[in-house]
Amino acid sequence: MSAQQPVDLDYALLRRVARGENAALAELIRRHQVRLFHLAYRLLKNRTEAEDAVQEVFIKAYKNASRFEPKSTVSAWLHRITANHCLNRLRQHNPLDSSEEGEAEAIGDPAANPLEALEERDLARRLEELLNALPEKQRRALVLKRFAGFSYQEIATNLGTSAAAVDGLLKRARQFLRAGLKDDWE
Repeated sequence: MSAQQPVDLDYALLRRVARGENAALAELIRRHQVRLFHLAYRLLKNRTEAEDAVQEVFIKAYKNASRFEPKSTVSAWLHRITANHCLNRLRQHNPLDSSEEGEAEAIGDPAANPLEALEERDLARRLEELLNALPEKQRRALVLKRFAGFSYQEIATNLGTSAAAVDGLLKRARQFLRAGLKDDWE
């Protein structure tokens, strides 16, 4: 018997979640919470808000597990729920000032090499600074494209603009990031 593919495992877990199996929900959370947190943090720019958002996303996923249609992966579905939930939160109120939260803490295992870990942390901090310095629409467009996998049309709908405008937003955002990271790569 061949090893089960991750996509198949996620779908099987979600079907078990739909039947009310708490262990399956715990496993689904374990498999996806880190990536969903990073997406939520990039959108909300606040650690506490992002943590709350991810908890609410898993509640929504639990309640709607039986409605999932495998037109895409479970991971893409969870990312879409997260992005939409965070955008709704942003529309409803201004999140707390991210400066109150201090630096973004990475979730995951530390690198084996301390020097590499320090370099990665510095680069991640610099990238986070650059993302936060982007104009709001450029930042949202980039996060929705890169981290949530939204199409240009889906981004346009979320931002209330056209797909052509999204293309321009993404190009300007990427140019800004390249210029900002240029010194780090030289």
